[in-house]
Amino acid sequence: MQSGVGTDSAVISKHGRCRRGAGGSWRRHVSAFLILTALLGWAIPVLEAAPAASAQDFATAWKAYRAAVRRKAPASELLPLAQAVYDALPADPQDPKMQKRKAAAAFNLGAALRDVGRPEQAYRRFKESLSRFEKALGKNALALVDPLWELARLDLEEKDRAVGTQKRVDRIDAILAGGKEETIALRVALHDEWATSFARYGYLERALAHVSWLEENAFRLGEQAPVLLGKAAFLRGKVAAARGEYRRAVKYYKQARDQYLTRIPAHDRRVLIVDQFLVVALERMGRTKEATPFCQEIGRYRPSDPNGDYMPLYRVMPDYPEKAINARVSGTVLISLTVTADGRTKDIRVVKAQPAGYFEDAALAAARQFRYAPRFKDGHPVDTPDVRYLFKFTLE
Repeated sequence: MQSGVGTDSAVISKHGRCRRGAGGSWRRHVSAFLILTALLGWAIPVLEAAPAASAQDFATAWKAYRAAVRRKAPASELLPLAQAVYDALPADPQDPKMQKRKAAAAFNLGAALRDVGRPEQAYRRFKESLSRFEKALGKNALALVDPLWELARLDLEEKDRAVGTQKRVDRIDAILAGGKEETIALRVALHDEWATSFARYGYLERALAHVSWLEENAFRLGEQAPVLLGKAAFLRGKVAAARGEYRRAVKYYKQARDQYLTRIPAHDRRVLIVDQFLVVALERMGRTKEATPFCQEIGRYRPSDPNGDYMPLYRVMPDYPEKAINARVSGTVLISLTVTADGRTKDIRVVKAQPAGYFEDAALAAARQFRYAPRFKDGHPVDTPDVRYLFKFTLE
């Protein structure tokens, strides 16, 4: 194997479906609270010692939690500290000021529970936070945005409740709309996230409704409007691709690229992501030659790590051989290939197959269709020999 060229694996069921491992988690856990703080200079009221016998315990717990947050401690360390702050406050405060403190503590505890992979418990704490903020501040307070946002995420990610999610998102948007122009950036972030999330989970019409909002409100961002319009076109392309409408997807991806390039350079990550989606859509349509400049553009501006995995931009899952299905056999095939200067593959050979005689042809046929971002030398794309790729065939 060439030095610095890693391996990638694809787990193939007998139906040719690719199973994603836990390492491919796409979740984003950006707190709306942080965005609000940056945009509005607003924050959940500072937690202070409760007027009770536990005041000293609270002060100690809060100091430890705050210090851990500031040094970006891992969630496993934050969880017991957030729990200590929560426990040091009265279980059921009636005073509005104490309600706000308990609501903030419940939110922080929910965030820690979420980040250690305990979504059901996190959900309960976020609901508590929402309820307490409502009691203390009313139904339209900006403080409600944080727990509503996290509840909406969990409703979709963990419970697949599209209707409930949309209701929460609509409520967030209504609250933020009350802030007028000072909250427009946060409203953009809201509709951007839910256009993306609904598309990812297959709720395409809901996704398009959020895309339309982005398009209609792009002008409010002034000089940055083309960037938002580029993102909207990109999302429309993703929806079209999800429907198998690759010709339309290519049209939208190219629109996105053109919009982006009016404000950001070609090496920007957002442009390169569009390039990758263009490669996939064009390959699905058989327009391989048209995909080449986008493969090269990615290779030029986002070179693969010579010490890491060299992964294809476009890959085809091989068919599960009938012979292997009948014999109830699973196995692996390690292949070697050369990535050419235009991102195609050649010189493909089997390095090792286990067991032999079942999966080699299927793996070779799939690898012939791969597209890569070629590596560059002295400003020019070059062939890269002996790139390894590992296929794993598993019967379900």
